[in-house]
Amino acid sequence: MAFYTSLTGLNAAQTDLSVTSNNIANSGSYGFKKTTTDFGELVADSPLASGQNIGQGTRLRATIQDFTSGSMKTTNRALDMMVNGDGFFLVKSPGASGTISLTRDGSFLTDKNNNVVTSDGHYLQIYATDNSGSIYTGSTSTTSATGGRVVKNLTLPSYEDQLTISNSGTGSLVQVGTSLSASGDISLTNTDGSTTKITGAKITLGGATFADSSTTNLSGGVMTITGGTATTTSSDGTVGAATPNTTTYTSTGGTAKVDPSTGLLTDIALAADAKLTANGNNYEGSITSATYPTTTATDESGDTSSALSNISVGTDGKVTATFANGNQYILGAVALGDVNNRNGLHSTGNANWTVTGTSGSLNYREADTSGLGSVQSGALELSNIDLTQELVNLISEQRNFQANSKAISTDNQMVSYVMNIQS
Repeated sequence: MAFYTSLTGLNAAQTDLSVTSNNIANSGSYGFKKTTTDFGELVADSPLASGQNIGQGTRLRATIQDFTSGSMKTTNRALDMMVNGDGFFLVKSPGASGTISLTRDGSFLTDKNNNVVTSDGHYLQIYATDNSGSIYTGSTSTTSATGGRVVKNLTLPSYEDQLTISNSGTGSLVQVGTSLSASGDISLTNTDGSTTKITGAKITLGGATFADSSTTNLSGGVMTITGGTATTTSSDGTVGAATPNTTTYTSTGGTAKVDPSTGLLTDIALAADAKLTANGNNYEGSITSATYPTTTATDESGDTSSALSNISVGTDGKVTATFANGNQYILGAVALGDVNNRNGLHSTGNANWTVTGTSGSLNYREADTSGLGSVQSGALELSNIDLTQELVNLISEQRNFQANSKAISTDNQMVSYVMNIQS
């Protein structure tokens, strides 16, 4: 029996060694949490057993993760984030089902479509907001994990004209897409009395807002007209050759409408008293015809004068995009999450965990509220491994292994002695 009892001790020491080795191996992994082992005694018990039972060894009862925060490493990169305090970033796996995972590793990147993702391609989740930063509630239900608030992937625009604005009774949502652009024909009256017609120009409207939450009318944006083919007719009626348009025309008198069900732009126009400006000159102009995109797929082309110049993330998780023309938009607020029993979470690797029946339900929260930590941009959380302690653990585990080996050796000697007794 002593053979089998000591064998359980050897297995326990080996398991302990494996856990410690894993801790040491991941001491440089961002967001990694230390694991410890919990062993319990094995006892053969029955209603007929005496009160002098001898234990039969040990068994692994559980591995326990220590979710205390690791130290901070400063990177000065906006998409590197850490949670100062309790809580996890929420990331969604690719595909239609999109499983939500929790992670403390905030080393986020962008994919080919400008989605903010983890290194293994999971999408960072944010609350949808309006441009004032108020979180959008898509329904009256507050019993769901999100409290009825809309959660989506964080996608960065390359240009201001890739920002779409969807209207609803609860506010104007800022999203990334192509709804604030169109292609069309423009008629201009030049300062010398000639007229110019530009066909196939790209027309964008950036920074426009709704008059109120119940209307589809946009105004107040900067209209930009680029590209296309220009044909000039002189004041005496002579028509010039068609040439590529290399002039950029802008106006602060752009108007449009947005279909509230799709977020797509319609009815783009210049206000009656609006002027177009180019190279310091003002022009009378009008849009004679326009066609509009039918989908919100991201358009990689854009007005370079309004290219994205900076992304910043506040301690409240609000993600702000700043463009070359100085305009700013809040793209959303980073969503955090937590469960009642963190040790019930299932580890899936890469400092990611998923919810289980023993962890309790996942609850979404805003940063720095309801006991959750704040978001620190430009920094990453290191593992919470204490290498000195882990090395001491190795010594203790080695001694446990040697002691159990010695018990097996001693039992073997005793059995050999008995087998060699001569009658």
